[in-house]
Amino acid sequence: MSRIFWIAVGCTFLFPLYWMITMSLKSKSEAYSNPFGIPQSWRWDSFGEALSKYHYFTYLENSLIYTVGTIVITLTTGSMLAYCLSRMQWKLNTSVLFYVSMGLIVPIEVVVIPLFQLIKLLHLKNSYLGLILPYSGFAIASCVLMLYAFLRSLPKELEEAACIDGTNVYQAFFKIIFPIIMPALVTQCVLIFIRIWNEFPLAFIVASRDQFRPLTVGLLSFFVNVGVSDWGLIGATMFLSSLPMIIVYMVGNEKIENALTAGAILK
Repeated sequence: MSRIFWIAVGCTFLFPLYWMITMSLKSKSEAYSNPFGIPQSWRWDSFGEALSKYHYFTYLENSLIYTVGTIVITLTTGSMLAYCLSRMQWKLNTSVLFYVSMGLIVPIEVVVIPLFQLIKLLHLKNSYLGLILPYSGFAIASCVLMLYAFLRSLPKELEEAACIDGTNVYQAFFKIIFPIIMPALVTQCVLIFIRIWNEFPLAFIVASRDQFRPLTVGLLSFFVNVGVSDWGLIGATMFLSSLPMIIVYMVGNEKIENALTAGAILK
């Protein structure tokens, strides 16, 4: 009985994907007469029209730049900070860990106005760094805490043996610790990708020019221009925008499940 219940719950999550795919393959008239059923005749021309009217590849490139840039900065700085907090003893260790953990309870919407003023002051509005730097700042808290928990489970004899062999702190981190925490880093890559790819409020405010808009903001401007007259075109555009996310989730869903239980090893 419980299996049937969870299958039903899973179907409710899959329904939006089903709706996007079926709607993109219908004509204008069929989209209104048969909104939820299987298309009677499959029409693929909506995808070509979406690619020609909707600046898909420009928005896709921008989203990739924001996502990859955030991942690189967050994982580089976050892994180093987590290593310092978990493996080294220094005066402000506990205070810094508490300060980083506070970043988990501050949503981006709460500080969007002062953040926007700061971005304007630094002349970063309508630039890639104007979004990459704030994204990295908000993503680093969860990255540090997850890697901190992972590193606390490793024996300190690893660094002690490396020091006996003549390695310094940086060599021990990059040559010994970094390869060991690679599974946790891959998990963070998937989580950061999903978070940044779907982010809308800050991108809508900072990236006002079309050449810097990610897919989420570009999709809104496309809907405003098209309206609700062609649901087949809207469904095709939504599916194209969701396709990279679907691929990443299918590849990294196991990593996401591991991330949900990563906090269990926090000491």
